Amino acid sequence: MAPSLRDEACSRCPIRPHLDEQEPRDPMSLSAALDALAASEPIEHVLLARERPVLAHADAGTDAVAAALATALDAPVLLIAPGPHEAEQLAAGVEAWLGPDATALLPSWEALPYEGLSPSPEVAARRADAVARLRAAGATPFVLVAPALAAMQGLIPTLGTDPGLQLADDLELAPDTLAERLADLGYTRSDVVEHRGEFAVRGGVVDVFPGTARRPVRVDFFGDQIESLREFVPSTQLSTERVSSVLVHPVRELIPDDGIRRRAAQEAPRHLDRFRDGLQRLADGLQAEGAEMLAPLLFDHLPTPAELLPEGSWVVVAEAPRTRDRAAQTLAEATALAEASGWP
Repeated sequence: MAPSLRDEACSRCPIRPHLDEQEPRDPMSLSAALDALAASEPIEHVLLARERPVLAHADAGTDAVAAALATALDAPVLLIAPGPHEAEQLAAGVEAWLGPDATALLPSWEALPYEGLSPSPEVAARRADAVARLRAAGATPFVLVAPALAAMQGLIPTLGTDPGLQLADDLELAPDTLAERLADLGYTRSDVVEHRGEFAVRGGVVDVFPGTARRPVRVDFFGDQIESLREFVPSTQLSTERVSSVLVHPVRELIPDDGIRRRAAQEAPRHLDRFRDGLQRLADGLQAEGAEMLAPLLFDHLPTPAELLPEGSWVVVAEAPRTRDRAAQTLAEATALAEASGWP
């Protein structure tokens, strides 16, 4: 496993960002400041430290140090926060330094893995996007921010491997084909699209609310060709501005393919009650609430986010005592829930 950097790194870091939202920011100045921090003596001292874990404190701020470490290592860094709120704040800070293309937030599920609840479409889509971007980062500066629960939880191995669906003007794609593809990505068909993860078909018009989008999109067809894409307001259903393209991410973490259905059919007779029923539903090509809970029965190994990091990457644990306590509490609650639910 990659070495971990607990708390915030570098007690002597010379640079601390003071970003005033009221003042324009010069990207070149931030880039130069980040390069200076990455090349500074305190960062070099941390990189050369032999003890594991490296225990340090950052006057520069955890977001700046994580960005500097990723830059100095020329590799991804996993930044673990105590909870969702802290992770959101850290992700925003890192993005100010590295930019949106080199920063991703891996949100945690709203429920523990054994509660039998699927993550919401928005959370599932954001997680798929974050993992896909980490997989694609390779040996480049990149920071994946995750709350403790997300960092501890094993990932479905296929998460982030489906590129989703890129819709654009003049794309040849029949409305019925689009509807089938959206269903494959976990989207639910409805009469009116109001929430993320929904789509509707009305003749030559398909409405869809992508899992990571700010607003839903209305796809107008001319025959089997996309004529236009427009955002619309869910409350009024009125179209607003036109967009040239939109990326539709999966909104389910477990998307059954032929291999998963075969494995589910093999595993179903070996289990009882709701586990057997859930596996049989997957084998029959059906999607059920909480199907993601069955992933450990369908895959030989569920890798943690740290296992997806390339060689040379680091793990940074922010606010280490709080994060450790939060992780221990989560593990105890999940273990008790698994025992109470009769988890195989």
